[in-house]
Amino acid sequence: MFSFKTCSHPNCHTYVCSNDTLCFRHSPDKERLRQECIDALLGEKEIVDLSITHTEFEDLIVAKKQITASNMAWCTFRNIDFSTCSFMTSYFDFCLFENCKFNEIFCRYSVFSGSKMINCDFSESVINHTNFAGIDTLFCNFSSCDLYFSSFSSSYLRDTSFEDCNLKKSDFHYTDKRRVSFRYSNYEDARQ
Repeated sequence: MFSFKTCSHPNCHTYVCSNDTLCFRHSPDKERLRQECIDALLGEKEIVDLSITHTEFEDLIVAKKQITASNMAWCTFRNIDFSTCSFMTSYFDFCLFENCKFNEIFCRYSVFSGSKMINCDFSESVINHTNFAGIDTLFCNFSSCDLYFSSFSSSYLRDTSFEDCNLKKSDFHYTDKRRVSFRYSNYEDARQ
């Protein structure tokens, strides 16, 4: 699991970047840290224990990557293709995802809560026991997904599709849904 050590900068409680004493915002060498993360995302090896927050990533194809026990909270992702990746116990909370692809991913025990998702596609994925609580979606697609035991509670879902999904034990409590389609899904098996 990534280090739970917090930044050594006074009054900062953000987790440090991998193998560092400072968080990304307080690091004097932000570009090096960002490039190391990009190299890891594009490299051949599995990503384990990566920690970088509050940075931006654009126009990347992250092919068949396994991302485990990592923290990329508060980041911005634009035009990133995560298709066929695996996410295990990783944190992407309070991120902005814009025009991103998550097609055919395998995701378990991960957190996307509080994130804003614009024009993102998660179709054909297995996303179990994953936390999407409090997300804000616009023009997103979760069609043909297995969303068993995943939570979308307290979310604001707009123009978003959950067609032909397994929603057994998924949680939609207190969710504001506008122009959301659950056609061919077992919505009655979800917690509402």
